[in-house]
Amino acid sequence: MKRHTKIALSLITGVLVCFSFPTLILGWHAPELGWMGWVALVPLFVVVRKSTPREAFIYTFVAGLVWYAGSLFWVYRAMNTFGKLSAPVSVVVLILLVLILSAYTAIAPMAARFIERRWRGELLVWLPVCWTAIDFLKNYMPCNGFPWSNVAMSQWRSLLLIQVVDLVGVYGLTFALVLVNVFIATGVARLSGERVRTFFSQGIFTVVVLFVVAGYGLWRLPKVEFAAERAPGIRVGLLQGNIPQEEKWDKDKATANLNTYRQGVRKMSELVDLVIWPEASYPWPMDVEIAKIDPQVLGYPRNVMGTLPYVMIGVVTEKDDENYYNSALLFDAQGTAIGRYHKMHLVPFGEYVPYKKVLFFARKLTEPVGNFLAGTSYEPLWADPARIGVLICYEDIFPEIARRMVKSGATLLVNLTNDAWYGISSAPYQHLALSVFRAVENRRYLLRATNTGVSAMISPSGRVLVESGLFESSVIVTSVGLLRNLSPYTRLGDWFAWACLVYAGLGISMALVKKWRRARERKS
Repeated sequence: MKRHTKIALSLITGVLVCFSFPTLILGWHAPELGWMGWVALVPLFVVVRKSTPREAFIYTFVAGLVWYAGSLFWVYRAMNTFGKLSAPVSVVVLILLVLILSAYTAIAPMAARFIERRWRGELLVWLPVCWTAIDFLKNYMPCNGFPWSNVAMSQWRSLLLIQVVDLVGVYGLTFALVLVNVFIATGVARLSGERVRTFFSQGIFTVVVLFVVAGYGLWRLPKVEFAAERAPGIRVGLLQGNIPQEEKWDKDKATANLNTYRQGVRKMSELVDLVIWPEASYPWPMDVEIAKIDPQVLGYPRNVMGTLPYVMIGVVTEKDDENYYNSALLFDAQGTAIGRYHKMHLVPFGEYVPYKKVLFFARKLTEPVGNFLAGTSYEPLWADPARIGVLICYEDIFPEIARRMVKSGATLLVNLTNDAWYGISSAPYQHLALSVFRAVENRRYLLRATNTGVSAMISPSGRVLVESGLFESSVIVTSVGLLRNLSPYTRLGDWFAWACLVYAGLGISMALVKKWRRARERKS
């Protein structure tokens, strides 16, 4: 196969993967093409099959450049328009992100080919194992991880197939997707005349895995939906104020912005048990130790009786003049602060600057908001009878945070976020897609209260029951069930991803040992 053909196939994979995700470009909302996730990697894997480890890295890197640039282009807007970085610096930051993620992903095929050539086994096994291991590592490093645009994100609408994540986590779904793509690529190679000795055994293994994934979904989906519909619950109101990002911290607009949410509380005070505001929707910092506030400041009617409804607000809390938390505070109708949560997973270049000595130019991005501190507690907030696991901003894209909250007793997951930074782009829809997996993994309702969209209610089966539009004011009033049983994933965590990581490490180690032994034999 000629080099330009290999490059073309790699580029095709990049485009297909990109469009398998929720995509919104220049106001055009692409149709849902999640099914392409099961074939998008095939062109690349046709190339990888006969490549050296080094070539496998290069061609996957090329594919990654397309799919990460195409699915993360909105990062530029956040850096330039609202971070106030110059256009050239914003482009550099975006390019660095795309390069890092592309290189990260390219390690998987390189490692798989290295193990297959130097030790033993089939690409059908090693490529899904290595890919899953790399996706798992991407969740933690660099800069505390960024598991966005992973191939499993394409399946957020495939209710039947995503049920398996309550057993093996989202990484188990990644394994199945890559496995199918590898097998189809092997079939293409066989049709083109290549001899594949173990093709039928590979086919049996692939069919068995697909049968397990689909069969589990057929069995589990109706059971989960039956339990969710009959669970005792509460009435909740989600407020989407649609405050433009450029007006969000404008002192002259602060009172008007606050009134947007106060009016929502006033209207719903007799309709719901809990009202939820988006991330950082309160327009002024609060003291981190605040114990009580005038209820009318939050929009409660005068002379309100009892403690309902509870109001959860997103607010920047102040520890001192230079240090802040991105927080969620829970108040009762008397204005008493009955719970507080501080965001633990901070955004690089948004709430802190990683590697400050190297990336000195990015300090400007965090100057307007100061230095944010990370919280440390996974304890749910108690809004009787609900125990609420709070996820602020993009914390809902990290499986381990939601899992630890549910394991700590959360009966409901709530995501407060503000995606206004990214404008009319793919980002809000991709963020919603990633939230779906947290609901399914832990079998909890997940509510999203956003500033400009997409606010939503997601069922424990992953069904998006209600969602708002983008950049419009919206109020969602709904009932949510409170489930208490723990899923296997919640109990055991990412055991499947750890197994892939260990197995990949073993394969690389054995391949290195065998390479070293052969080198010694040649010398002797």
